[in-house]
Amino acid sequence: MKPRKFLAALCGFLLSLAVAVAVLAFLIDGMGGSAPLMRSLMERYAPAEATGLSGEHYPAMAEMITDYLSGREQVFQFAFTDEQGAVRQCFHAREQRHMADCKALFDLCRMVLLFAVLAVLLLGGCCRFLRDGKRAVARGILWGSLAVLAAVAALAVWGLVDFDGLFVLFHQLSFANDLWLLDPRTDLLIRLMPTGFFIHYAALLCGTWLGMLLMMAAVARHLLKRWK
Repeated sequence: MKPRKFLAALCGFLLSLAVAVAVLAFLIDGMGGSAPLMRSLMERYAPAEATGLSGEHYPAMAEMITDYLSGREQVFQFAFTDEQGAVRQCFHAREQRHMADCKALFDLCRMVLLFAVLAVLLLGGCCRFLRDGKRAVARGILWGSLAVLAAVAALAVWGLVDFDGLFVLFHQLSFANDLWLLDPRTDLLIRLMPTGFFIHYAALLCGTWLGMLLMMAAVARHLLKRWK
């Protein structure tokens, strides 16, 4: 392969990776900040009898959690007045510290999104500059898309076979402490978000991301056929 075509293919490959990262970061931030999605999953996987909350509290609870993760709310706490007229706060210090760690991950996700978008613009400009090697660019995009698809498919299979193992590894890599090891007997947060909650979230995220990657690969394949 000639140097200019190799450079064009490399730019296409890196462009596809940057697009994949940008889409993933956008989906994580968007789904994590969606109160309707949070509410529907909590109602499905954490019924009132399991949490000790009234169903009427779920909309406000979901709003508080997503606002906190999105940076619109500064304090992670939900309080309500019980039947005896006493004000009850739902989350204790350990849960609040863990959610502060989670918020830091979402802040990082938004930073990654910004840099990924800048990379897409830069690499897109490079690909346009190398437009005489546009077929090599399309081939690079296809290779990059297939590489990410293979990695995501491997993670998806792992998740299907051993979601708990993947879930634990994710937390061990993401957090420098053990605050995520919550006790359902004492911690409302883990009762609101049990394993089924996270499996559903992961399935939505992974399925949407895979769809976007497949679309990118299909477009690259179409361009390769068109630019023969």
